Amino acid sequence: MPLPAPWQLTPLAVVAVALCVVYEYGLRCLAVRQSTSHRRRTRRRSIVFYVGMLGAALVASSPLERWAMPWLSIHMVLHVVEMFYLPPLLIVGAAWVPILFAVPLERRRRVLSAYYQARSLRWLRSLSSLLTSPVFAIVAFNGVMIFWHLPAVYDWAAWHDWSMGWLMTPSFLVVGYLFWRVFLGSHPAPPRGSTRIQLVSIVVTAFVMLVLAMSMAIFTKDPWYSMNVFMDGSASALRDQRFAAGILWVCGDFWVVPALVLVLYRLSNRDGGVFGSLERALEAA
Repeated sequence: MPLPAPWQLTPLAVVAVALCVVYEYGLRCLAVRQSTSHRRRTRRRSIVFYVGMLGAALVASSPLERWAMPWLSIHMVLHVVEMFYLPPLLIVGAAWVPILFAVPLERRRRVLSAYYQARSLRWLRSLSSLLTSPVFAIVAFNGVMIFWHLPAVYDWAAWHDWSMGWLMTPSFLVVGYLFWRVFLGSHPAPPRGSTRIQLVSIVVTAFVMLVLAMSMAIFTKDPWYSMNVFMDGSASALRDQRFAAGILWVCGDFWVVPALVLVLYRLSNRDGGVFGSLERALEAA
């Protein structure tokens, strides 16, 4: 089977470039209304956003996908980057306000007024509330992660390499963005989840990753994916699959620990701190 071209034009890369252009124009429109200190903070956020967009475009369109085709372990590294490390950059980059300011004022007012007040768009507001809810983010994130690693689904995607850039990578970035918005604010909006929901998100996702990694490495004696068997043989594919499972497992610690520290820090600064909360819970019991 021929490998994909080293460099590819993917929808994600096109969207990334378009968003960067609109974002930069919006920054310039916004700068007119900002003080010098606000402009500097906005520019610092823009650098984070551009790094995230560059990373997304490189993952989708660069030779990384070609190199990853024979090796599931390299694919797993890309998946972890797409779900756990690029979305926080896009969130901290806070693109929505500059992008809104790129729209002319009168048109922006009409669109926002229609969205928030029009009865005919009530279904859209309900759908938006569902898609941005923390519970949906947790379910979608873990569901998409499991879905794309099912043998039948991954085999189909591997034998139709266009699906990687058109479907798999965008879906990982989207659900990753929704998931990390539970924890992270995107100026000027705060995080979407309470500290309780954030703790649940960490526990549930870490458990799903652990089970998936153990299923790929310990609970099977055969390689799951036909592409890897075709490219490298059964023994090499199984060995590579176990490396991939280890990457998934170990990388869980790289995001779980910082996320847990962040949530515990927030708890320690609320209502007398963690120990005060524990004391009140024990007294209530």
